[in-house]
Amino acid sequence: MITRDGLHHSPKGKDEIDKMNKTAKHTVILMVTTVLAKVLGFAREIVLAYRYGAGSVSDAYIIAYSIPTVIFAGLGTAILTSYIPMYTQMHEQSPRKLRRFNNNVTTIVLLLSAAILLVFWLFDDSIVQLFAVGFTGETLDFAVRMARVMMISVLFIGVSNILQGYLQIHDSFAVVGMVSVPQNIFVIASILLTATGDSLVLGVGLVLGYAASMMMLYLSSKKKGFSYRPYLSLRDPNIRQMVILVLPIFLGRTVMQINTMIDRTIASTLPTGSVSALNYASRIFGFVISVFVLSVATAIFPQLSIQTARNSMKRFKATIRSSIGIVTLLVLPISAGAIVLAEPIVKLLFGRGEFDEAAIRLTAECLSFYCIGLIFYSLKDILNNVFYAMQDTRTPTVNSVINVALNIALNLALVGPMAHRGLALATSLSSGITLLMLLWCLHQKVGPMGLRALSKSILKMLVGTGLMTAVVVPLWAVLGPEAVTPQSGVLVPLIVSVGAGAVVYVVALILMRTREMGELIVGIANALSRKKAPSQPAS
Repeated sequence: MITRDGLHHSPKGKDEIDKMNKTAKHTVILMVTTVLAKVLGFAREIVLAYRYGAGSVSDAYIIAYSIPTVIFAGLGTAILTSYIPMYTQMHEQSPRKLRRFNNNVTTIVLLLSAAILLVFWLFDDSIVQLFAVGFTGETLDFAVRMARVMMISVLFIGVSNILQGYLQIHDSFAVVGMVSVPQNIFVIASILLTATGDSLVLGVGLVLGYAASMMMLYLSSKKKGFSYRPYLSLRDPNIRQMVILVLPIFLGRTVMQINTMIDRTIASTLPTGSVSALNYASRIFGFVISVFVLSVATAIFPQLSIQTARNSMKRFKATIRSSIGIVTLLVLPISAGAIVLAEPIVKLLFGRGEFDEAAIRLTAECLSFYCIGLIFYSLKDILNNVFYAMQDTRTPTVNSVINVALNIALNLALVGPMAHRGLALATSLSSGITLLMLLWCLHQKVGPMGLRALSKSILKMLVGTGLMTAVVVPLWAVLGPEAVTPQSGVLVPLIVSVGAGAVVYVVALILMRTREMGELIVGIANALSRKKAPSQPAS
């Protein structure tokens, strides 16, 4: 038979194709909503800069704003990541206990959040100083006053992670992608409402924003069957199992944060501007990961957890192949484009004010070397979720520790001859090596993955990327000299170059009948038509 992706498939594979198309649909929804949320987040930064510029108020606000997220980020992610496979396993084995499990987990998270808030209130001065070593006098006092109020938001952050997991399991991804929208709206409003730096108004704005986000998630979850009544049982074996899963995930996330700090510490020994160049390049790198990679990882995680709980190994492997294929389809051309157009991209995003040509060049060099390993970093995110779905949190954690050790060794080896470029390249190389290690571990755990067909698709993607690059490079060579003059700007020439390359890439893959391109096109069509997918486990 011939499916909507234009490729020939046997009837036996129809269910697998439907699953792939469903993954692509959810990925498209998450990408669109994430971009919208990121744009609003950027607007928040613009409003803050417009109202307070770059001074003591903005410095204190940024530090106070980041404290709740930093303190709870790793733990919240660990709770979300462990909740989904535990829920799906219980749905298959003990469905009658699901509601009690949800109540128990939510109560424990609320109590943990309250404990974190209490500890912060007891030691607020010392904790704020850890985040802002150089703050003194009025700036420090202002940051502490704001942080006292803003930390109340941890009461909503923890529960929001549970609700996001519940919605993902029940195929409700649009709300998950838009989770930061209410928060940013309230934050922007609070900044605009005060021009004097009123710590109470600014602090309450963030708290109300997180509360609004949680309420949006709760109302959506309620429609899917979620309810909450206080219940606490620390002796529940399911809770103990969840704690066993949470701790390694939390450790792995923390280790990767330490890795970033080490990179910046080494960069601080290099010429002025190196730390900033790495930071700005990593922001661009992180944006690509958030929009294109985490969207796929989030979309497939509930499916992987359900398939593991049902011991559906054939479908499990098919989902892995599909997600690797879609990520590679998206990331390969982005990597190549970011490498050959690094300088105009950086110029467009940051090239104004004090961000001069030297800063643009430094940042562009970092971005190019980061993007060499973008595909490795991306696929590692997918594989980490594969192990988490199997409730194997040890393997990704050990892999993260090895990644940090490799990165430090490569940093020290490359920073001498390559300076800031060596630090970015070390990140890429360590990601590549540890990706191979993860693939080997996965093969040992589940056996052959059936990657022959996927390898053919990836070869087609490489050819398409080569053709795209062959068009973009000469086109930018013609447009570039005009683009870099102060009078013309870089936006239009960059759009023309990127647009032409994207058209070449898509057309080439369609002509080569690349399966993953067909899946993505069907996913876009389904997302636009709001075609209903089969329902997932209900509580």
